Amino acid sequence: MGKRKDSTTVAPKKQKSMTIWEELYTDLTPNVAEALRLARVKPEQLVNMTDGDITAIQGIFDNGLEEIRSKYSPDMTVAPSDSAPVTADSAATAPAEAVEIVGPRPANKRHDFKNGKAIRAAKSKVDPQKKYELSEAIKLVKSGNITKFVSTVTLHLNLVTKDAPTRVELTFPHMAGAAKRVAIVTDELLKDIEKGKIEFDILVTSPAFMPKLAKFAKVLGPKGLMPSPKAGTVTPDPEKKAKEFEAGKTVVKAEAKFPLMHVTVGKINQADAELIANIKALLDAVKLKNVTKATLASTMSPGIKLQLN
Repeated sequence: MGKRKDSTTVAPKKQKSMTIWEELYTDLTPNVAEALRLARVKPEQLVNMTDGDITAIQGIFDNGLEEIRSKYSPDMTVAPSDSAPVTADSAATAPAEAVEIVGPRPANKRHDFKNGKAIRAAKSKVDPQKKYELSEAIKLVKSGNITKFVSTVTLHLNLVTKDAPTRVELTFPHMAGAAKRVAIVTDELLKDIEKGKIEFDILVTSPAFMPKLAKFAKVLGPKGLMPSPKAGTVTPDPEKKAKEFEAGKTVVKAEAKFPLMHVTVGKINQADAELIANIKALLDAVKLKNVTKATLASTMSPGIKLQLN
């Protein structure tokens, strides 16, 4: 006599629908929408976030905050973007573990840090509506530093959309960030590249070597190491250009899609005078007429707006 089969059936586990980020925030300008998507902030989280939480998102500034608040204000209700609409019947029959609390939830552990005690204390020292004189801004950046490592100081520039420079070459008066390893293309170096040995940050060459270098474009291009005349790394005198780069010459570029520049101007442990000199050199190279807003920040610190006059 065979065993009796159990007629009990197990209901299939309901799978959570996937969030399609490209379909979110289509009512916002492209740069603001992209910043929210990259930060993995959903609309139902956005309406419960404070202004400080929103401006802490990389790429969101005051104008972006105003646009977000006009469309996603705290008093509006947004249905969760990754679940079906909740009805009275479904709410009554839904298991307890399926109930999800809607609120500001970080996309990953990295974002848990932004509301910590240390970052709140740093933010309390800065008036988000005020524009600070450069020396005062640097003191605030240093006093608001919360990292245990030597953090990087970055100047974020909003550029005019018309006739804004997309690439600027300059030499900082003082070292800004790590020293760059500069190499000049030779036959021996090409053999090293072919073996996968890449021990340089900037590669300089003469036009004569470009045909030989072309086959390595797929290797060097994605790393941003492929020489080009536009970057000044293809030159008749590569030895002279290499010395310039070793002395601190650099090329700063705007974002590909938006009129924004994010430029390292030094380290948090550098003297105030060195940071001031580097920032002034950058603003002189970009030219103030092309800058609508400048914000200074160190790693994980709140942004500090600068006076530009």
